[in-house]
Amino acid sequence: MTVRRDFKEPARCRPDQVIGREELFTAAREQLGRGGSVLLHGPAGIGKSTVLRALAAEYGGAARTVLRCSPTESESHLPFLALADLLGLVLDEVSERLPAAQRIALESALTGRGESTLQRDGLALRLAVLSALRALADSGPVLVVADDLQWLDPASAELLGFAARRLGDTPVRMLCAVRTDGQEYDRHLRASPPDTLAVRLGPLSSAQMSALLDHRGYTGLPRSTVRDIHRTSGGNALFALELGRALAENPTPPRPGEPLPVPTSLRALVLNRLEMLSQEARRTLLVASAGARPTLALLHAAGRDN
Repeated sequence: MTVRRDFKEPARCRPDQVIGREELFTAAREQLGRGGSVLLHGPAGIGKSTVLRALAAEYGGAARTVLRCSPTESESHLPFLALADLLGLVLDEVSERLPAAQRIALESALTGRGESTLQRDGLALRLAVLSALRALADSGPVLVVADDLQWLDPASAELLGFAARRLGDTPVRMLCAVRTDGQEYDRHLRASPPDTLAVRLGPLSSAQMSALLDHRGYTGLPRSTVRDIHRTSGGNALFALELGRALAENPTPPRPGEPLPVPTSLRALVLNRLEMLSQEARRTLLVASAGARPTLALLHAAGRDN
């Protein structure tokens, strides 16, 4: 999707509403202000999309063109889909400025009117994406906003990575977010412009979480309940808000010491994350949750494949 200079984000994405991420937001803002790119990363629900939208709202107005994509897991098998989201609406603007071979390859990939694959049109497609971004940047700064990079279809990921590594001083900034649980963001960083700043979002503190719950309307919660939410969610913003919503909808709130109500949506999200773990890791977690005082030796033994 392409957005012009008059683009306005919803009020909920204003920079002053990024709760608990002020320092990270400032670092990312300064990086974009210098003409660099930013890669936000962290686990699911930690708040990457909120920060990304706030940064896009602030810097979208300074760019002549804003290109956007937000892929989903269910569509990640469709080749060139993310690329079509990014460049589909500007294809007419740039196609006549591309060499014939690049134009034909890119039009085939984005419109589906012809068969195009990385194996057959690899070099032409790679150069076409790079040329298209340069052509757009000739008329003014370009901001590429991509959320959930982990769901990019492999063809789009390859083409964008090729272009990003070769943009040089071209005024194209990339603002991206990717779900990670460790150092796996390195793969996405290598496919980003060389001047990309990687910003990891970690858990919120108890005070930050209390401010977030208040901001979202879950006010008046006892301090002990806020502490329980913080402990149960592990500082994860999405988990905390889902727990806060469940408490607000529960006519009989739990008494001190009772477990918090866990909504179905949160159960599904946690189960989905557990399914991504290896069998050994799930077995270890099962033993840890069942044992009153599980020792490291016990957990190590539980994780071994007997």
